[in-house]
Amino acid sequence: MKITRLLLMALAVFAFSCSDDEPEPSLESAELSLTGSAQLVVAPAALTTSSDPYAQMAAGWIESINAISQYTLMFETPAGATKSTTKITATNGRPAGTTGEYLVYTWSDQQSGYSVAYQISQTSDHFTWEIFFKTSTSADWLKYIHAEEKKDKSTGFMKVYDIWGFIDEDPSLLLAFYNWSRNGDIFTFEMESDWFEMHVVLTVNTKTKAGSVVYYIGDMKWYEMTWDAAGNGTWKSFDEQGNIDEQGTWTAG
Repeated sequence: MKITRLLLMALAVFAFSCSDDEPEPSLESAELSLTGSAQLVVAPAALTTSSDPYAQMAAGWIESINAISQYTLMFETPAGATKSTTKITATNGRPAGTTGEYLVYTWSDQQSGYSVAYQISQTSDHFTWEIFFKTSTSADWLKYIHAEEKKDKSTGFMKVYDIWGFIDEDPSLLLAFYNWSRNGDIFTFEMESDWFEMHVVLTVNTKTKAGSVVYYIGDMKWYEMTWDAAGNGTWKSFDEQGNIDEQGTWTAG
């Protein structure tokens, strides 16, 4: 068993529909579908209680999807926030120019003394949510979070920028990049990071709870795991040429 790989994967885990006749949400009510306290993806119960290390790792990746709510908690504005329609443009992470209506909330973080801004905008088919910070010594806004999602909630993504210098002094580097899509009951979620140079693709049937996860370092596939609705699963590890070098199964319960 490749304990070193398992440890690296564990570290990476912790590092990181509307119908056509429904009225379109306003900027005031627009909400990212990954926002909220409810679990986005629920693992089979036997998967979460299994003592098998690969089953535990699969459950950990599922939980890492739900952990994205730690970022979206920042989309809640405190009482007393100042409201405006004046667009904020950061010095890092600039997307393509967006025209139209903007809704901006700004406030001061009581603990750090930093200024915080939450900006919502839209195009004809998607909403954009952004979080900015401005330190007490800087006149420029730095973008921390940039999220976009189609209005039908079929696809979306979120970028988290390294404005605190964890990777380097370049605030345009990505601590995390999340990408998701929905196709019926199939929810696909991808995670990448400039920090870990990892890429994880997790696919789950939200109705049956069966799913799979594929884990890459750079362009090299390291692991692939699958599980059924009962929590039984299979795993494979791969060598540098992409060939299977180890594989096994686990049984629920």
